[in-house]
Amino acid sequence: MKVTANPTTCIASGNCSRTAPRVFANLEENHGFVSILNEHPEDSDWAAVREAESLCPSATIRIEDDSDDIPTGT
Repeated sequence: MKVTANPTTCIASGNCSRTAPRVFANLEENHGFVSILNEHPEDSDWAAVREAESLCPSATIRIEDDSDDIPTGT
């Protein structure tokens, strides 16, 4: 699974970085808009990532299944 964010819809509420600070940041040099620190969070961070996704007022955060990107070796 992979975390993505659409920078064109972000309103810089900061909910994501407060909820999952190891995954998201609202950096001042980016005018407070979301930056993803880790597209593939540790298992222990997924509950916070899902909560951040649900708290995002602009639906900027998405959780995607990236299993198609993983080579199967066949």
